[in-house]
Amino acid sequence: MEPAGIHIDVDAPLNEVIKYLYCIQTPVDFETTYQHLSPNLEMMLIFNFGKPVGLSFADNTSADLKINKVAVIGPLRKMLTYELQPETNLIVVVFNPQGFYRLIQLPMDGMGESDLIDPDELLQITGFLALWKQLDSLPSLEDKIVLLKEYGLNFIQDADHASSPLLKGIDYFENPMIQPVRAIAMDSDLSERTIQLRFKKYLGYSPKELLRFLRFKKIISSILKLENQEVDWHGLVEEFGYHDQSHLIKDFHHYLGTTPHKFVREIVGKEFCMSREGKFYS
Repeated sequence: MEPAGIHIDVDAPLNEVIKYLYCIQTPVDFETTYQHLSPNLEMMLIFNFGKPVGLSFADNTSADLKINKVAVIGPLRKMLTYELQPETNLIVVVFNPQGFYRLIQLPMDGMGESDLIDPDELLQITGFLALWKQLDSLPSLEDKIVLLKEYGLNFIQDADHASSPLLKGIDYFENPMIQPVRAIAMDSDLSERTIQLRFKKYLGYSPKELLRFLRFKKIISSILKLENQEVDWHGLVEEFGYHDQSHLIKDFHHYLGTTPHKFVREIVGKEFCMSREGKFYS
């Protein structure tokens, strides 16, 4: 039985910050399963209204971490494996680039690579636990969504002027003929070093990391489109500019914690998904 997962869009101006909401609710007779989410460099704020949810990163199903009530994950650099049980009840707030910074107003470069973060500990407050309690007391998913949107509109701050060049120049990263950092620096009359530092502050990762991720994302998208057809690994290496197959294997280990052949044999088609396309990185 498939989990009842739904995407919920948000309207302006909140959609400048939040990419979408994703809700998962499973019935009492649901068979426990593991889901795999491809790395996406996104920040996620997770509210859990059911049993603790076990999760792990990369090709690991030991579920050594637990989401109890509220947690933050991201920027998601490695495949996320999470456990769905009977009566799972989750709401996940998925942020656009720079969106999470606009909520917490703290430099993003301190976020861990494979951590569960307690947002109240991060900000030295009790506001997120208080919000969880309000949400948990509401009778329906619709009521919870309304409250979350109201919270976002009330607490998310305006974008910093200094972050504007990054988002204006994001399309440069899709053009292999352009050096994106240099192009953004020239457009904004800033140094390349300044652009690199602002990426780390507002987004939590470097321009070099973004370029590497976008190339790997295209590899995964190409494999998923093949369905049951055999993968031409040499063709993918050549098409996406890898030095050789060893270079490609290194990226599979980096992002998924597994080999290309094991990924195709054991993970593709078995509860593996990519993040929903949004305004950026589409």
